[in-house]
Amino acid sequence: MSASSQLAAPPRLRHRHRKSGLFAVLAAGSLGVGVLVVVLLIFATMRESGALSSMHATATAGLALSQRAATNGTESTPYVSIAQVTPTSPAETLGLAQGDALLAIGGNIVRDVREVWATVAALPANKSTATIAWVPNLEALLGELELVPVAEQAGTFRVRLAYVGTETVAAKQGLRDGDVLLSANGLALHGSQQTWQAMVTAARTNNAPLAVVLERDGKRKELPFRVQREGELPLDRNLIAALWRFVTSLDEPRYPEHAGLASAILGSLLVVLVTILFSFPLGIAAAVYLEEYAKRTRITSVLQVLIANLAGIPSVVYGIIGLEIIDRTLGLGRSILTGGITLGLLILPVMILGCREALRTVPPWVRQAAFAVGATPSQVVWYQVLPYALPGMLTTMILAVSRAIGEAAPLIMLGAFLFVTYLPNGLMDTFTVVPIQIFTWATRPQAGYETIAAVAIVVLLVILLVLNGTAIVLRNRYQLRW
Repeated sequence: MSASSQLAAPPRLRHRHRKSGLFAVLAAGSLGVGVLVVVLLIFATMRESGALSSMHATATAGLALSQRAATNGTESTPYVSIAQVTPTSPAETLGLAQGDALLAIGGNIVRDVREVWATVAALPANKSTATIAWVPNLEALLGELELVPVAEQAGTFRVRLAYVGTETVAAKQGLRDGDVLLSANGLALHGSQQTWQAMVTAARTNNAPLAVVLERDGKRKELPFRVQREGELPLDRNLIAALWRFVTSLDEPRYPEHAGLASAILGSLLVVLVTILFSFPLGIAAAVYLEEYAKRTRITSVLQVLIANLAGIPSVVYGIIGLEIIDRTLGLGRSILTGGITLGLLILPVMILGCREALRTVPPWVRQAAFAVGATPSQVVWYQVLPYALPGMLTTMILAVSRAIGEAAPLIMLGAFLFVTYLPNGLMDTFTVVPIQIFTWATRPQAGYETIAAVAIVVLLVILLVLNGTAIVLRNRYQLRW
């Protein structure tokens, strides 16, 4: 409408045009804010998952890392401990072992596990190896220790080398059985674990040999003691390989760099398959009955109200229903079949309401033309009404399954496992799903779990897009065929 025609229009009509323009602006603004929020969420998730390639690099090298703290009195100094070394891996070949302390990567000192992965990510892209520095564990460094009480100081102990052996670092640098360690770089040594941690802290701040003061045969001596070792470790930072390893590996609940999503992905797909096979036929059947066959009575009106109310019940209530009826009463156990049926009950009201709306979009002349040529009511529904309404029903299924695949509360109520270290072989096996795995990882305080939780969110979005894309292709094909 032109400006002159708007001026000539009645005041009530001009007011209506202004209100419609305002609502259009509000709708566009709301849409823009929603898109912006989604983009920011995706960006934040992708950014959080950026450390996956570095975690993959340390995992393929054969390392699992953990955070520790060296305590000296009231002070606490963090350091990175090697929690596990994979047999026959490059790390084991280099000489790394469980309990060693990781000091530096590529000449950069690392103090916590997140710093390790950030340092690996910052290495030059054209380098597939890095120089790492570490301190061997207590046994490999000093051998067996024993505590010797100090006579004039109650509760104070000194550290004596009980058995150095021949392969320890101490033996190769001149320390002997019976030596009493007094200090390292001026720091007093008074406990076996504290002695090793003090040497780790001193070696991290100074690459030179430590000045170790010891007592041997009643005399004090100072010996230079190099505790740090170095070597080249291969680090494969291939993001595609990291993603593939993540989605095809089983979960390792102790170390995030070795965690995988294979069992959760397969569990999610099987649960969603059972959900679709259970809810889609029942939803269509109930909608056809209510729209095409049921008489408009008080009972059907009450049924419609109940179905609409069931669509708004919290999902955890369906978990309780599944636990009491499907699991315990029917005896199906905490299986994939139980989880799929429970999620099917969850989305069934939505399926019924959506399928009814799809049936209402069928023009009356379709039914009238079919009746005119002598078709029975069942033939009209089967050959005319359902093909016409099927694209709308598939759209409803897309929305319902999108809700079901992201649900965790009902499955937690059913006792779905927080981690599964095997692939389910059938519908009666125990299971876990991707949302529960994300919840488990996101609530753990250790470094690295927030990264794999973010990657799992991305994987879940991809699964959802693939399932929705498949349903959209089927919907369009049926729409064109009709």
